[in-house]
Amino acid sequence: MAAALKDVWIPRAVLLALALASWEWAGHSANGEWISRPSAIVIRLGEMIGAGLHIDIAVTLGEISAGLAIGGPAGVLLGLWLGRSPLAAGLLSPVVVALNSIPFVALAPLMIMWFGLGVLPKIVLVALVTFFIMFFNAYSGVLAVDRDLIDGLWLMGAAPDEAFRKVVLPGAAAWIMSGLKSAVPYALIGATVGEMMLARRGIGHLVTQAASQFDMTGVYAALFVLMVLGIVLSEAVALTEARLLRWRK
Repeated sequence: MAAALKDVWIPRAVLLALALASWEWAGHSANGEWISRPSAIVIRLGEMIGAGLHIDIAVTLGEISAGLAIGGPAGVLLGLWLGRSPLAAGLLSPVVVALNSIPFVALAPLMIMWFGLGVLPKIVLVALVTFFIMFFNAYSGVLAVDRDLIDGLWLMGAAPDEAFRKVVLPGAAAWIMSGLKSAVPYALIGATVGEMMLARRGIGHLVTQAASQFDMTGVYAALFVLMVLGIVLSEAVALTEARLLRWRK
């Protein structure tokens, strides 16, 4: 396994080195003002770190964490409830589907008008995005549980809450974690979009600030930070999934 991974990473490293070298050459040969250069981006990242990049990262992470903490559990609870209640699902599911059809980017100006210019509209936007993703995954997870397993527990005298704890919830756990893996990148997008609309701090604010000054190096540097942040968050969720669902093969 280790040898196979090594064989994969070597071509990747070579390909990345070639891409960066080509980019650096193009930046020197053409108009580097618009395409920039990897070396210039590294220098700009150093300047951003000295200028308080950690504060912007902390602001974005705070918005993502708060939004996930609000929207995630709400979506899971509603999904589990509607999955177990066909009558409630028939009444409320069309409403949730209709609300989910609205592009969340279009909600950013509305959130700002409702909740002001601080971090609250970004948190609400992230919470809404997270809520719908977690709801549909939890709802689908409950519906995917084998009904024969539940009927078998009831025949053995199990109470409804016992069937939920021992069959429904474990069966839907994989769907819920899959929803969380999808929700985290969208939460990052939601926070960034909100910051790009109107904010004083955050990674999205750095992107907008650099773009307004036609500073392509600054834009690329901020986008690189977003990429690294997204990778770190995705890996954290993957590790959490592996720990919580370690009973899966």
